[in-house]
Amino acid sequence: MKLFSKGSAANDNSALKKQLLEDIEYVSARLENIREIYDMTSEPELVDALIYEEMAMKSRFDYLIRIAKENDIKCRIGIRE
Repeated sequence: MKLFSKGSAANDNSALKKQLLEDIEYVSARLENIREIYDMTSEPELVDALIYEEMAMKSRFDYLIRIAKENDIKCRIGIRE
């Protein structure tokens, strides 16, 4: 994930916005995928791994949303609890 680069302020903000939105979309899709796999598995070890991966993705999502808010970037992508 590349959040900071050299260049003009307008280009930086545009690149940051694009990268954040791509990352938020990826994390949201990954969370959906994790939930689908979780619904289909019964192996305790896999369930544990999926729970930890979901927690990590939620933390990453929270981080990305915080960065977006700090930079006044708006999006309509969310996650369901």
